[in-house]
Amino acid sequence: MLNPMTGSIQRRPDLFARDVAPAAQTPTEVQTENGFAIVRLCDLDPAFSMEGPEHYFVVRGPHGDELDIAVDIAPPAVAEVIHRSRGRISLASSYWINCAERHLAEYLWEHEACPPHRRLTINDLTIADIDLAQRWDRNSW
Repeated sequence: MLNPMTGSIQRRPDLFARDVAPAAQTPTEVQTENGFAIVRLCDLDPAFSMEGPEHYFVVRGPHGDELDIAVDIAPPAVAEVIHRSRGRISLASSYWINCAERHLAEYLWEHEACPPHRRLTINDLTIADIDLAQRWDRNSW
């Protein structure tokens, strides 16, 4: 800061003091090859759960527009995953958010648009879903 009386510069070390608190973690973005970015809403707002078969995402389109998208996994698909995993995957597993995120990314890639009514329901599991469920560990993220 310039002292008007002396014309000298007074240093204010507090302006350049480093914040010693840990930085807030930046949410991970999943990028599709056609320009969509997906962020888990639970990474932005702790009021949204990472558990269960329904998840919310913020999707940014190739032109910068953003929409909140819900992805839910239908009860028969949930039952099949629990059965095929021999009970290793519960509703509290991170498997569900990973599955939802992967299906949303595939939808965006194939349709080059967000799902109608900002909602995607997963009724049918893919071979990749079944394979992942059979290999999923309780501690997987």
